[in-house]
Amino acid sequence: MSRVGNALNMLILLKSRRKMKISEIATELGVSEREVRRYKDDLEQARIYITSIKGKDGGYMYEGKDYLLGLNLSDEEYSTLITVKKHLKSSGFIMYKDFKLIVDKLIAIKEKTSLQEIHSEYFIKNIRPNYDYEKERQIWLDINAAIITRNKIKIKYHSLNTGEKERIVRPYVIFQYRNSMYFVGFCELRKDIRDFKMSRIKSYEILEEKFPEDDNFDSRNYMANCFGIFKDEEINLKLKIKYPMAQIIKEKIWVENQHIVEITDENSILFEATMKGKTEIKSWILSMGSSVEVIKPIDLKKEIKEELEKMIKLYK
Repeated sequence: MSRVGNALNMLILLKSRRKMKISEIATELGVSEREVRRYKDDLEQARIYITSIKGKDGGYMYEGKDYLLGLNLSDEEYSTLITVKKHLKSSGFIMYKDFKLIVDKLIAIKEKTSLQEIHSEYFIKNIRPNYDYEKERQIWLDINAAIITRNKIKIKYHSLNTGEKERIVRPYVIFQYRNSMYFVGFCELRKDIRDFKMSRIKSYEILEEKFPEDDNFDSRNYMANCFGIFKDEEINLKLKIKYPMAQIIKEKIWVENQHIVEITDENSILFEATMKGKTEIKSWILSMGSSVEVIKPIDLKKEIKEELEKMIKLYK
């Protein structure tokens, strides 16, 4: 990894673990102690200060006192930062407060700012996650550090299917889905790669035990052709969708391989795609009500019909 990358990884480790010996940082990053000292110098040139503590229990400590430069950003660039800040706030992004602090520091440094640009209106209508911000932020930092250093994690996790169980997981990557944070890892209990929603982690411990890099795991391919995060049965889907839902469906890329044909005289479309995640696909189809008809596969058409019959019984 590059020197800049290692310096940032050192900062992430210190954010997570508060204080580390230089030798521990060197071991985690796979570099010499001399290089670690260079990373400290590099960070301080960016006004990110790392505290040095002397003695046998000493080391480096990060206390969060970052002072960033103005960077000569234009009014348009500041406006972009403000818009992104509002976007992250509306979407409930886990690191919003950290990003807000950075933006506020940059704005405080700027001498001449167009108030019209900075205070432009922007909002997102969205369902925000309901979680303990500080708790989930710390989980994010610790798991991110464990991914960098390839340390196993012991978690007590509540699954919707199996309830609360203790698991040993090898964390691979963090991702966000519908404003909630997840991480992907190899679950030693299930002997398979699984997704874990951070808000469902009841307790966790970063273990000293390391795990080897999984050369077969590719984050870009992991979610390929998935409609959501479910990776159950893959289906070749064909739908006939009427207006106005047809217009709404056309405006989004649901999966990369989708193909849409307009039926002009009927004011409708044919939507075709190969998708994984039958569970979520069914919910998506049902959400369109009478505006959609499943053409294929036939077994999915039958399942939708059965679900509708169950719904009708509830309201009789």
